[in-house]
Amino acid sequence: MAFDGIVLKQIIAELNSCLINGKINKVFEPNNNEIILGIYNNGKNYALLCNISSSSYRIHLTTTSKPNPLNAPNFCMLLRKHLVGYRIKSISTPGLERLVEIELEGYNELNDLQTKKIIIELMGKHSNIILLNENNKIIDSIRHLDTASRIY
Repeated sequence: MAFDGIVLKQIIAELNSCLINGKINKVFEPNNNEIILGIYNNGKNYALLCNISSSSYRIHLTTTSKPNPLNAPNFCMLLRKHLVGYRIKSISTPGLERLVEIELEGYNELNDLQTKKIIIELMGKHSNIILLNENNKIIDSIRHLDTASRIY
């Protein structure tokens, strides 16, 4: 079955039913194409897998554990710094696009309430995971584009 906007809309509806108000307590990056967010909600632990490989891009809940590298990659450390302790406010997709927007809310080191977003683009070889701050400015992404090799 094709992974299109209609399928993604149904996945988002199921994720909303169990992850809203869940607290992110773990972040893993088993390889350079996926992250796993450990989320605690209503007395249960969930693992949200976000895979952006060009051949098998997807987002879903998983119970399978994967081996992690001994040293966490930079993007994983950045996500841990910015997202651990934050709660999921909403998970949405604009229209029937293959974009997932996860809006998070939490307190920073100065105890100020902040919102952040994770944008997951599920578009084959152009897939990416992007972390945005409260002003929708990009903090970092898992893949960086090389502007010198782009064709206009």
